[in-house]
Amino acid sequence: MIDPITAFSAICAGHKAIMKGVQIGRDLSSMGAAVKKYAQGEAELQVGEARKKKSRFSIVEDSAIEKHFKKEALEDMRNELRSIFQLYGKPGQWERLQAEIAAERAEQKKMLAEKARIYDRNITIAVVTGILSVATVVLYYWIQFLQGTL
Repeated sequence: MIDPITAFSAICAGHKAIMKGVQIGRDLSSMGAAVKKYAQGEAELQVGEARKKKSRFSIVEDSAIEKHFKKEALEDMRNELRSIFQLYGKPGQWERLQAEIAAERAEQKKMLAEKARIYDRNITIAVVTGILSVATVVLYYWIQFLQGTL
């Protein structure tokens, strides 16, 4: 997973590319990379936020004020895209873009959730293995102590 700052910058880059493409009259199908970058950034932010809420030990990465302004900026970018599509785009293009972004975001969230599940599983395996190893060593020395061979 990438950090929220990188995800937000990916959203900004995708937003700029989509804006320029619509303004010069490009079709939505030719802006696939920009749409993908925008959707991936949104998915990263959403998955990161969801994982942070589930975390038992949360480390504060961003202050609440920064999060608020990022959400406001994201909403402003979305509204700006909507108005540009209504002004320069073809009829129904905004709805097609939203459908494409939603599909890409869902795919990215699924992939990121799977990565997070695997990461959590690997951490659990490592911790349990470490605890069992330490317990085995302690048990061995405890038995040695009780037998009086130490």
